[in-house]
Amino acid sequence: MKPYSIVILCITLFICYFSGSSDVISQEAEQPTETEQPTPVQVETPRRVTIVSEKSYNGFLQPRAEVKVFANIAGKIIALNAEVGQKVAKGDMLAQISAREAGIAAIKTEVTLSVAKSQLTTTEANAQARVETQLVTAKEAVAEAEAKLEETKSLAEMRIRNKLLQAESALKVAESNLERAKVSSEQGLERAKTEFAKTTSDYERNKELHEKELISDSDFESSETRYKLGKSRYEEAVAAANQFKDGTAQLAVEKAKAELVVAQKIVESKGWEREIAAAEAKVTQAKANLVTAQKLVDAKAWEREIAIAKSAVSEAEEQLKLAREQVNQAAIISPIDGVIAQRHQELGDYAKTAASSGTPVYTVVAVDVLKAVWTVPVSDINRIKNGNMVLISAASGIQNIIGTIDFISPTVKQGENTVVVHATLRNSAGMNAENSSPTPIDNSALKPGTSVTISIKTGERKNVLLLPRRAVVQIQNGKGNIFVVEGDVVRLKQVNVGGVYGNEIEINSRLALATQVIIDNQHLLKDGMAVSVVKD
Repeated sequence: MKPYSIVILCITLFICYFSGSSDVISQEAEQPTETEQPTPVQVETPRRVTIVSEKSYNGFLQPRAEVKVFANIAGKIIALNAEVGQKVAKGDMLAQISAREAGIAAIKTEVTLSVAKSQLTTTEANAQARVETQLVTAKEAVAEAEAKLEETKSLAEMRIRNKLLQAESALKVAESNLERAKVSSEQGLERAKTEFAKTTSDYERNKELHEKELISDSDFESSETRYKLGKSRYEEAVAAANQFKDGTAQLAVEKAKAELVVAQKIVESKGWEREIAAAEAKVTQAKANLVTAQKLVDAKAWEREIAIAKSAVSEAEEQLKLAREQVNQAAIISPIDGVIAQRHQELGDYAKTAASSGTPVYTVVAVDVLKAVWTVPVSDINRIKNGNMVLISAASGIQNIIGTIDFISPTVKQGENTVVVHATLRNSAGMNAENSSPTPIDNSALKPGTSVTISIKTGERKNVLLLPRRAVVQIQNGKGNIFVVEGDVVRLKQVNVGGVYGNEIEINSRLALATQVIIDNQHLLKDGMAVSVVKD
């Protein structure tokens, strides 16, 4: 056959294959002979499967837990036992803190406990007696107040009227004393005046004689002394006499008059009635105190005091226990299994507790289980629920790791109209969705912060009939042709087709599962041609 004839034949076969003609055959097939052998073909049978539809979202991984490890007590870091990247187990000692301050606190707490115990002993010994003594004292106070009231009722008026009489008598005595003092003052003034005149005359005469040296110095000095003494007495007498002129001597009389006025007003206002009222008020107060004291006795108030003292002891014991625990808590322990993600402090730094707003010593992350975090549009959220399985894949090549949804946010993110969803997955040896064998795979390459794709099942169709994609030819308008083996010949059948799933296509027509469908060289076949099935 010439080359151009071969080209024309290939073009013709290509056009016939895609034109939908059911009688595409080779040039040799158009001229069958009586000695033609059955055409060898490969076949496959249909299979029924469950088709799962899914939707994918982008998210990232977080550790199952991230713990900031603080010092249990404040103090200087004296040892660091873990480095960044090191795996640690729960209970491993990460660092050591100086326990000096905790020891001092424990000693102070021991002192507080000792004081509380002493107070309890005193309270147990004296509380009841003190409360009962208060009752006795209150009864005595009532009796004393009532006796005072009776005394006030019987004697107050008499005492107040006696004060009036005493004030009147005191005024008379003051006036009498004033008169006698006035007479005495006048007489004293006359005597002092006479004496002063005599000493003055003697002094002037002796002065003249002394100047003439007729008397001695001592005689003159004696005369001068008597003169000065007389003068002083005269001046004092004049001053005393003047008191009666300027009213100074009247002060005692005026005071007595004022006291008399007060006493008269008290009598006029019946001041004894106020004293009686005051005494009655004291009786009322004393009785109220008695009632209170009686209630304390009836209620056994000492028992409450003892209970309070015991509570103080218990509290001090608990504080001492905590203080001693703090001494023992100088070691900083890892609270979880995980990896040291960061060390925040160095040897010699002063570490504080979380309660005192200190800085953590370490950050430990648990990466045995990771959380995939992503957002789902509100329109899709009703398709998922807690407990649903998801497939998680990373760009690093780790594919289809099974995770479980364990959190769906109850709120919608404003502005995005999405809901945050979490799923957990083990970050260790496990099986992925494409490996049904018991042989585990290692997911430990997954790291917190890794971007991942999360695939969620959105639907499922069971008993879907599938054939290899190459088994169906001349597909057009949802229909296609297949060649099936019936006996030793081939038969052309038209079938309805659906979606394509990888290298397979969905068949929507009735087709027995045992049907042998030819999967190759369909362009060489025609309906009724003899064929032989090639076994693998």
